[in-house]
Amino acid sequence: MVKNCRIIHCSYHKCLTVYYAKVMEKLYNTLLPWSKGYRHFNSRVDEFYENLDNYKILSVNNHKLDFERLGEFRLSRFVRDPRDMIVSGYFYHKRGAEDWCNIVGPKPDDWKVVNGNIPKEMGPEHSYSSYLQSLSQEEGLLAEIEFRKHHYESMLAWPTDDPRIVTFRYEDILGHEQNIYGQVFEFYELPWMERIIANYLVGKYAAKGGKKKYHIRNPEPNQWKKCFTPRVSDYFHERYSGVLDKLGYDPNPDVLATSQSVREEQRLVGMGAEV
Repeated sequence: MVKNCRIIHCSYHKCLTVYYAKVMEKLYNTLLPWSKGYRHFNSRVDEFYENLDNYKILSVNNHKLDFERLGEFRLSRFVRDPRDMIVSGYFYHKRGAEDWCNIVGPKPDDWKVVNGNIPKEMGPEHSYSSYLQSLSQEEGLLAEIEFRKHHYESMLAWPTDDPRIVTFRYEDILGHEQNIYGQVFEFYELPWMERIIANYLVGKYAAKGGKKKYHIRNPEPNQWKKCFTPRVSDYFHERYSGVLDKLGYDPNPDVLATSQSVREEQRLVGMGAEV
């Protein structure tokens, strides 16, 4: 690796961010505390740029980065079917799982932590969580698409052929965590001992012991087929079908929404299941 080459990871809200951070925090902030360490900046991209030289590995979400500001770098990306991001995010935000979801009458600066877009119909009397709770599931999914506006715009802006960047899909990672992460660590050109420890941690924190390890309700792909109605599917495709093309996902808009699947999602949320 080029000397002083920065190691960076970029992902999206509800796309294995917590899993990646657990591995790196344990490795570089606990087991190897003499290293420069690891830090995740959520979507605080300005703070990320200010700290480029202060950590061995940095991660940031929901932005396309300015490569000219990075110097020499190697960068990994995790992406996920944007339709499943909508479903996962909807249930997670509906229960107010993070502080920003519970700010009443939020301003854009309040949502910088996730680079979220405030839905235009959300009144000042609502937090995002209470707003989703006031809507039907269909309307809530439409609001979540609005929320993701900046995320989808950033997805479209990333290059697909830059040799300094390696991209993996969420759906390919699940069930093959150690193999995929091994490729990531090799791409980073980490020292062999760090790779061995990191790969052990990847296995330790994988979802084998239960879905909550991934900080999500259900890690399976194609959940959107059970939750999207034709209206939600049309709304998404009219605005963001190009994201599917860019990331290589099947744009087939067929939906399989059933009253049974809706009741199951409501049951899970009522039980406090992770989203």
